[in-house]
Amino acid sequence: MRYKLPSPYFFSLGCLFILPLAVAAQASTSSAFDAETYPRTSNEFVAAVVIDVASGERLYAYAADQAWPAASLTKLMTALVFLDRQPRWDRVTALTKGDEVGGGRLRVRTGTRVSVRDLFYSSLVGSANNTTMALVRTSGVGLKKFIQRMNLKTKVMGLKQTKFVDPTGISPRNVSTAADLATLGLVAFRNPNIRQAAATSEYAFNLRNTGQKKVIHNTNHLLTRDPEILVTGGKTGYLVEARHNLVVELSANTGATQAPKLMVVVLGAPSSAAMFASAKSLAQWAWKAYEW
Repeated sequence: MRYKLPSPYFFSLGCLFILPLAVAAQASTSSAFDAETYPRTSNEFVAAVVIDVASGERLYAYAADQAWPAASLTKLMTALVFLDRQPRWDRVTALTKGDEVGGGRLRVRTGTRVSVRDLFYSSLVGSANNTTMALVRTSGVGLKKFIQRMNLKTKVMGLKQTKFVDPTGISPRNVSTAADLATLGLVAFRNPNIRQAAATSEYAFNLRNTGQKKVIHNTNHLLTRDPEILVTGGKTGYLVEARHNLVVELSANTGATQAPKLMVVVLGAPSSAAMFASAKSLAQWAWKAYEW
């Protein structure tokens, strides 16, 4: 994979320098190099990273190692730790008062009975905090130990600047970086259970004790509203302290020919619309700027 330099630049330097320049123009992991290539506007985002999924090569980085509240991107790590427990998907549990921690939630009454599969999809598709807490509760390890396992997994995965204090992302003390979250996305979306949920635009299920139908819509508008983008995994996050965060695995939905798959992370965007626009713009820039 090589970065495309403007053709007049090659002509002006002559044939003797074409090979060295091509080598130097390979995708760089230097944020100083990459930050000069994408035309970032003022206040567009606090940090961002673009990764080529096939090679793991970093194509763009801006403030990639800056610590930032992870918000609901936390739920990707929660899902990984939960899946380590090899859950029984058909198990049914009742939501409790203790599951209510604020923020986005599945709008049902305390005592409502839901399957573990429905809790899992509500957590990742709709980013519901109460169903995420219920998942942790049904894991059988207790909240404190579950968070300890989340932080242990960050070490195993080499996420050196990531720390979790709760499993939902409701606390601004859950912190990570664009670089770490890109790695987390690469691992999470390789898991078939997470990938399927994170690429589901709409999930419907019935409450077990009332039979009432619930329909959850994915919070990732690149998946649900943009026909030009093919999303194979994604998670949004929002807190007042974090503003708008996104980790998304995508390619261009161009019919028979698909652009290379990218992992894009955008942190601290000023609005939801701006976050999705930046992610798409970064991907389109990378597809044009590099040769695969």
